[in-house]
Amino acid sequence: MITYEVTCRFCQQPFLLVEGTAKYMRYKKNRAEKFSCDDCDRRIEADSRKYLFDRD
Repeated sequence: MITYEVTCRFCQQPFLLVEGTAKYMRYKKNRAEKFSCDDCDRRIEADSRKYLFDRD
């Protein structure tokens, strides 16, 4: 299995992109693109959902 180690754009921690994932495919097409780790992705998604439902 092929993996690439990249740095998260938000927490600056290294993480692995595993072959076959969507992020891996995007990385193969454009290596200059910035990526975020799964923890930061979940945190951003949770914050956006919280904002969406608490806008009143």
